[in-house]
Amino acid sequence: MTKTAMTYARARLWLGICGVGSLVTICTVALVWGMPSHWLSRSTSFSLSDLSELSVLALLFIAWLAPFDFLGGYRLPKRFLKSEESFSTWLVRYFRAAIGQSFLFLVFACLILGFGRWFGLRGAISMVVFGIGFCFVLQNQSMRFRRVESHSESNKLLDSLMLIQSWQIFVPNIIVVRHRDIGFTGGIIGFGNGATIVIPQAWVETMSQAELATVIARRAIAFNSGSYYRGLAFAGVWNLVGFIVCTQLPNAGVDSVAALVNTICGFTLWSFLGLLTLPTLSRNASLQIDHSLSQHGTPKELILNAADSFDQMQDGEHTRPRWIEAIFHPVPSVGRRDVRPQQGPAAWNVARTALFFSWACFGVLSRAVHCNVGRPELWTMLPID
Repeated sequence: MTKTAMTYARARLWLGICGVGSLVTICTVALVWGMPSHWLSRSTSFSLSDLSELSVLALLFIAWLAPFDFLGGYRLPKRFLKSEESFSTWLVRYFRAAIGQSFLFLVFACLILGFGRWFGLRGAISMVVFGIGFCFVLQNQSMRFRRVESHSESNKLLDSLMLIQSWQIFVPNIIVVRHRDIGFTGGIIGFGNGATIVIPQAWVETMSQAELATVIARRAIAFNSGSYYRGLAFAGVWNLVGFIVCTQLPNAGVDSVAALVNTICGFTLWSFLGLLTLPTLSRNASLQIDHSLSQHGTPKELILNAADSFDQMQDGEHTRPRWIEAIFHPVPSVGRRDVRPQQGPAAWNVARTALFFSWACFGVLSRAVHCNVGRPELWTMLPID
């Protein structure tokens, strides 16, 4: 590949491939050679060594990803003029987030181990369900904590909502949140009457009224059509089923540290399978929303312009080879959006929601993918359409 072809998007893609590939390789070798069973405790009795061994695992996870995080969170954004943040500022935010995430991994692992010893696989499964629920609440509360309000933003949102009203689209609650990373996209949080569309502050400041109305309407349609709920449900079930399957691997289980780490290694491979298959469901949902928007009367040119503005705040990759998009990108490129009817199973944002929910199972791939490696703001709410 020539230097001229190494765009920001392609550089991040290669970085994500290397980060994910290295973790998948480590876990595969560990499973094949039975390394957890040789190096870690196989005792089913409670001991302080359980906590110490799992803590070492969490620290090794931070250490292994640190070079990838440096490149993805600081070096590449600086190189391609995507960030003006100083290294010291990024480093403080990064270590605080990395330690916080690893601490949660450690808590979830200890809960799974403890309940697995007390109540068997059913107890461990209940803790995975609890962990997924906790992640959902954490995302919800963290977004609401970052909420900002100003008179100018309220006026612009009101004008956008009036335009959406002319398209006859119901819009749930909306909040605008502060952020540092230009790639932060917001999303949807909560459910039922508490469901809320999250919009980045930069979008309100830089997008036109019509573009802002379009991106809000997209999320409103994802919510109204049930695609948002399908994404949440499928993402949760994907992780839960994967965890159960991986406990049945040789030497895996939930009653000792060695068995649990074997389960975690297997779950990493399951998450990798999700990276290859779930993006299709996410892309289908995005394209179906495009078509639904056009059916509500939103001009095709406006849909494409809004997608292009969104893309420029991300990696700036207007088109990409079809095979690369099929494997690595749950968000369709601007060049693929044509608002024609899209068939096939669809669940909005399922691929990246599944990555976030994998925290409950010590999901090491959750922040190693190209879109969020080294970018703490995008760990709890990965970039979406």
